[in-house]
Amino acid sequence: MSNMPVEIPAWSYPVVGGVAIAALGAWGYVLVRRYRERKETETTLASVAYEMLKNVLIPNGNDGYIHVHYLLLTQRGLLVADLLDMPGAIFGGDQMIEWTVIGKKHRYTFPNPQHTLYDRMAAVRLLTDDVPVEGRIIFTQKSEFPKGKPRHVLRIDELTSEFPPVDRVRGNITAAFAEVWANVKKNAEPNPLAA
Repeated sequence: MSNMPVEIPAWSYPVVGGVAIAALGAWGYVLVRRYRERKETETTLASVAYEMLKNVLIPNGNDGYIHVHYLLLTQRGLLVADLLDMPGAIFGGDQMIEWTVIGKKHRYTFPNPQHTLYDRMAAVRLLTDDVPVEGRIIFTQKSEFPKGKPRHVLRIDELTSEFPPVDRVRGNITAAFAEVWANVKKNAEPNPLAA
């Protein structure tokens, strides 16, 4: 056995460096794309709201709190919105316990998200008196619903057709909701565990 060191060819250093740079570039591209998609989604959500709270804890009426992804003050009242990013074909119904996602390389089920949406809406209603509170489960454009969408489900690209964009300059629509919205904001706490 020889204890001679193995020589690494000089040409391998640029190759390894090139591969590392390409990998970092691909990773950076994915991160930038995800960031842009998230910003675009939040811009769409904000377009239908005079004001918006994100990832807050709301008292649930049972000495506890419930997490609310998005709470928007719209022309019609308050909108509780859950945002889901599940690429693929989604099959679900109002009475189903689980919904199914079938993607290009995967198939899985997840609990019917309407049940937690109703809990979030109920918690918000405890703070709003007679102001209307609606709820929607909003999927990204990567989701498709070949058999139709369950109640309270929208894709992000359909949001502005159901909830018209607001004119923040006028702002007079919010006058009727101002006191209630102030109460909601006073009772909402940032969720330290939310991403």
